[in-house]
Amino acid sequence: MNGILFVVNPVSGGTAKAAPKTLIEQWCSQQEVVYQLFETTGKEDAARLAERIEQAQPAIVVACGGDGTLNLVARQLLGTSMTLGILPLGSANGLATDLRIPENVGAALDVLSTGHTLNLDVLLINERHHCLHLSDIGYNARLIQEFESDTERGKRGYLKSFFRVARERPLARFRIQLGEHRYVRRGVMATFANARRYGTGAIVNPFGQLDDGQFETCIFMPWPRWYLLWMSILFFIGRVDKSKYVKILSGDQVRVDADRPLPLQVDGELVGDVQSVVVRILPEKVKVLIPNESQRGLPFDQSPQSG
Repeated sequence: MNGILFVVNPVSGGTAKAAPKTLIEQWCSQQEVVYQLFETTGKEDAARLAERIEQAQPAIVVACGGDGTLNLVARQLLGTSMTLGILPLGSANGLATDLRIPENVGAALDVLSTGHTLNLDVLLINERHHCLHLSDIGYNARLIQEFESDTERGKRGYLKSFFRVARERPLARFRIQLGEHRYVRRGVMATFANARRYGTGAIVNPFGQLDDGQFETCIFMPWPRWYLLWMSILFFIGRVDKSKYVKILSGDQVRVDADRPLPLQVDGELVGDVQSVVVRILPEKVKVLIPNESQRGLPFDQSPQSG
């Protein structure tokens, strides 16, 4: 092992990272592993991290934060022989939840030495933004806008924002091009799903497999207000595909055009308002460490392979 580089987002999840840093130090000492820490600052993080990785040449680079931190680290490892590790320390750890990475820091650290690797698909959106987990235009991106303006963090904050946005849903006419197929739908959200669930646990894509070379485009059509409770239940039991207000399409590339600008989010980070979204699977993969327990019931029904 060439050692481990821990990339720590000191503000993710709204909590101090002193305790996780101490646990990292203790774990590395016990494992007799050489390690380094890198803290993000929000200024030129990608360039600084790329330089540190080039200097250190670690075997494993661990994202210590939420989905945004994961995205930052994975972009640097795309197509390399280095492996991505995860310490889920964000407000909503959607990809870590799908990969069944333990929330307990000590247990998540153990995955670095006992886990197996999965070759993770990566999406490219509008030829600019990389997505490992979930991206969307409309409802959920609007929810993130609300969440970021709220003082309350965590899952409770997400639920509050969810019900606020539910009262004033964004609505657009979507034109969808998937291979030779064309669709036109009125919708409140179009989700581009590499994975299955949001960090809240809501399952937006029951068919998601993170390593199958394709993704799902999930179109959510406007539902009656009385249907909101049932739709919420379908989200959390993973059966939204059974709703007549949801259409799920699989492929390796899609284009969605809306009749008006809508907010776009990529792996939990707001990008801005767009009217057109083009998504494709990249040929390169990211190797990510997942727990041995994942062999018994991965959410995407795939046993891990040694890397």
